[in-house]
Amino acid sequence: MLGKLIRGINYPWTVFDGRANYGCDFGRNRWHSHTGVSAHAQDVRNDFAAMSGARLDVARWFLFTDGRGGIDWTAGGEIAGLDSAFFIDMDAALDIVASCGMRVCFVLLDFLWFDDPAARLALLDRRGQSAFLDRVLDPFLDRYGRSPVIHSFDMINEPDWVIAELATDHQRAAWPLERLRSFAGLMATRIRAKSNASITIGGGRVAAVHEWDHPCYDLDFIQVHSYPDVRHPFRDDTVFGKTAAAFALSKPLLIGECPSHPRVHPVNHLSPAYTLADYLALARQGGYLGVWPWSFKGTDAFGAVDLGAMG
Repeated sequence: MLGKLIRGINYPWTVFDGRANYGCDFGRNRWHSHTGVSAHAQDVRNDFAAMSGARLDVARWFLFTDGRGGIDWTAGGEIAGLDSAFFIDMDAALDIVASCGMRVCFVLLDFLWFDDPAARLALLDRRGQSAFLDRVLDPFLDRYGRSPVIHSFDMINEPDWVIAELATDHQRAAWPLERLRSFAGLMATRIRAKSNASITIGGGRVAAVHEWDHPCYDLDFIQVHSYPDVRHPFRDDTVFGKTAAAFALSKPLLIGECPSHPRVHPVNHLSPAYTLADYLALARQGGYLGVWPWSFKGTDAFGAVDLGAMG
């Protein structure tokens, strides 16, 4: 399954009534409203029809993000379980994806989850227990873990931003590396027990790539996100000029995020002149598992991918 180039893209969430629906695609949200997939299923179907029409195989889709949607939280800030509307939206989503001949890589958590101390304890408390794994991940896997529509699970998006030994801004550090390794290992074990899908982690920096090759994560493929900035050439390593083999990893390497256009970027970022065609050529010629540009919906300053440029 991992021996050939995977044609993928970052979805990464829907747009509802003109607003980015980050973290709210599945189940009710913390504002007691419902903007999940089933609330605008035709919009989502149109999106996947367009991606399928561009011969894309996998869409990377964020699931629980920072905990704002799909999870029933008690008044005391503890996880009670999955929101009842979660299953309605997930059923609708998987039906749409399957009908379009695609698969999904579900990003289970975003690094923003770690900003809330109570939410961090829900992942792994002082006794080594995890309400998230017991009351969210396990019920999800019980129902959907064997779905052939799920290509892979990205356990955490860009955890390096909030891990003491990896973070570039140490004020953001929320966990030591040992704690991340423990939690990720527990999560991977749960997934292995109830799913045949591949496992990865969305590494935020190329420079940290070797961390994800540690056996504790039990990954099927390693993932890096590449957003070079010409004003800060030494802030991160580059994938350009390197084959996947040059990183000397034990697993296949995916470029899981990259800009889709060199001239579309935030005001505080200056991308080099690499085009999407350059990234795709790098993946093909350099032995990478693929390159999944950011993003189909174009809900941030990096803009939307031109599907015609996907080749």
